[in-house]
Amino acid sequence: MQLREVTFQRFEEEAQELGVCLPIEQTSAWARLEATIEGRSQWGCFRITEPVADGGEKTVALISFADYLTHGYHYLRAHHAPVWVGGAPTPELESEALDAIASYVRRRDRKVAFVRLAVDGELPQTSPVLSGIPYDNTVVVDLTGGDEAILDRMKTRGRRDVRKALRESPVTCADETERATECFDEYYDVMVETAERDGFNPAPKSDYQDMIRILGPEHCRVFAGRDPEGKVVTWAISTISGTHAVYYYAASRGATKSQFVTDKLFYFECCELGRRGCTQYDLMGIGSDFSPALLGLNMFKTKFAKEVTVVAPDRDLPVKRGFYNVLQSLQSVRRSRREAARAKAAEAQKARPREDLLPVILGGDISAYAYGREFHEAFHVRSHAMNQAFVGALEHSALFDFTVTSSIEPAELRQKISALAEANPTKKLPVIPSTDALVASLEQIRDELPANVVLPIPMPEVFARVCDKRAFQEACEGLGLPTPATEVVSLAGPAAPAPCGLPFPVVAKPARTAEYSHLYEQGFKKIYSCDDQTALDALWASLRDAGFAGDFLVQERIDGDDTHMGALTFYVGANGQMQAFGAAQALLEDHAPTMRGNSVAMVSRVWPDLMERCQRLVAELGYTGLGEVDVKRDPRTGEWLFLELNPRAGRNSYYMAAAGVNPMRAMVTDLVDGRGKKLWVADEPALYTLVPQSLLERYIADPALLAEVRDLVAQGRSFDPQRYDADRGLRRMLDVELTEKNQIRKFARFYPERTDSSF
Repeated sequence: MQLREVTFQRFEEEAQELGVCLPIEQTSAWARLEATIEGRSQWGCFRITEPVADGGEKTVALISFADYLTHGYHYLRAHHAPVWVGGAPTPELESEALDAIASYVRRRDRKVAFVRLAVDGELPQTSPVLSGIPYDNTVVVDLTGGDEAILDRMKTRGRRDVRKALRESPVTCADETERATECFDEYYDVMVETAERDGFNPAPKSDYQDMIRILGPEHCRVFAGRDPEGKVVTWAISTISGTHAVYYYAASRGATKSQFVTDKLFYFECCELGRRGCTQYDLMGIGSDFSPALLGLNMFKTKFAKEVTVVAPDRDLPVKRGFYNVLQSLQSVRRSRREAARAKAAEAQKARPREDLLPVILGGDISAYAYGREFHEAFHVRSHAMNQAFVGALEHSALFDFTVTSSIEPAELRQKISALAEANPTKKLPVIPSTDALVASLEQIRDELPANVVLPIPMPEVFARVCDKRAFQEACEGLGLPTPATEVVSLAGPAAPAPCGLPFPVVAKPARTAEYSHLYEQGFKKIYSCDDQTALDALWASLRDAGFAGDFLVQERIDGDDTHMGALTFYVGANGQMQAFGAAQALLEDHAPTMRGNSVAMVSRVWPDLMERCQRLVAELGYTGLGEVDVKRDPRTGEWLFLELNPRAGRNSYYMAAAGVNPMRAMVTDLVDGRGKKLWVADEPALYTLVPQSLLERYIADPALLAEVRDLVAQGRSFDPQRYDADRGLRRMLDVELTEKNQIRKFARFYPERTDSSF
């Protein structure tokens, strides 16, 4: 395989002859733009060829390189290239091409340290990039067939949002390329606001101006949406190469998010680009397991096409291996220094507690302790716990002050919280409930609490909808999110419920937890597994005897042991945007009758698809605040089913902090500080456990999963929220030890042997 240098004119002519659409960055127009940037210059255009049987050769790929000078060394950059003829290459062909490129560059230019280019597979010649955020997934919108065809090919929510925008959005959209070329000031003001809101540094205004001017209207268009007063509120820069357009830059004012102005403008762009002869519109990258830092883009971008497009991500091809190893070492040192600086800053922050913050934790169990620990880790503050009683690990903690209540009724909570708020008028009091019943009480008094009380819970109408498992299922069905087959059984009135229409075995659970939880004291369970109609009828009779007249859900029983369960924990800001997200796979669940569904051990996961589905769900519901969704993977299909949404952070929220994102910090940043940021995703590996490792060794049947657990323990990535170095009083640690040892007895009693159904 050989590299054959050609002129840019011949390079572009051959691409046309071969039917290859070059990315804009591989064109002479882009080379002219790069030439204006200090430290960059064109290095050469090449055909990559291989011999054929008649003694000649054929072109298998095209590639153009720019020389980048940075930090005193040179590297070559080939954006979105090699551009392969006839589709993606085989690993063997790609590997051979990389060897040919490295050999050619090494012979021609001894200054070049490495080449950064698009590599489809993780080939041994390459390394992860030293800098930047590469991506391996994008969204490509098909622009053929006209305006309605473009709309029809979107996902359901994309069509819904665009149609809503067309009906209700007050903006007027237009192609403003000429206007932006003359003066970019008003567009740049919107970019500055976007950067401040989403936590990044915008490029200098001249970068956008040069791009528009040098690429010219043939290759670069500016689209904008203006409000009724004529002010720019959203804009986008799109590049064009042949029939391929790319969504390169975009910005919008935060106050317009709820008006779907960006959706309206994006659809306008698609239609206008389609009329200009473009057939594809590439949204330039989304998040995935490979690039979790970009997951915040998925909610918006993925709704405009039904499929995600896989692309070759950037990787580095070392040319001077020894020098590249030095660069990697320096990168590691810089990263370590940054992490040390962040750790030092965090320690300095801990030395200065937030004097304006007094968290109030409603509850007395392990979840309440975890919330208090999260606040202490983030802000070095003591929390105030309110409940009728407290577990020992909480009661003997140094992180809390306490108020004992006689009940959790709304009137008493209003009096206790109000008294605390009035005694601390200079502090903000975020109130964190640990049960659905406590959320229900807060919903009744939210308008009667002092102004310095902060409630990170959904609005009453949203709370009512998510707590009704039947309404939750209807919302999921409307969004195409899979749920177990379900029937609703009303126990009101004297009539006997109709026989179950689902195949047995089934599970039964209350439709609304808050109106059922008082029955736990009478021995009722959170969830029942019934093998036949007789068992179901007996359950109905016992519930009626206890005076229960609410609704129960009967669902098909989805088998699969505890490791088939998952949790999605999130915080949705006051602006309606998800600002923190974490996911975890359950390893073991509590099997005591009143504790079913509570995980006692989990491993953190990065699940982009489930995150995107969760974002859609909370957006549909209009949900704000802390929350958690339970999911289960159906072993028959491998599909994740949505089970319920808990209107609180959940008992195991600390797994999210262990994986890198403290949900209480995200909430305070938004509701107290008014600086809600772009989405933070908990993506660090972590084992979260409330039980001794011996129980995990006993119940985890998957060898790979058990090996992962052992590896996390060996790496020091195992976290127990109760074991906190800042709170290791002797009396409290004795409580923790006894509680965890008692887990062994509990499992021996309620779940002596692992089962494939977890029942």
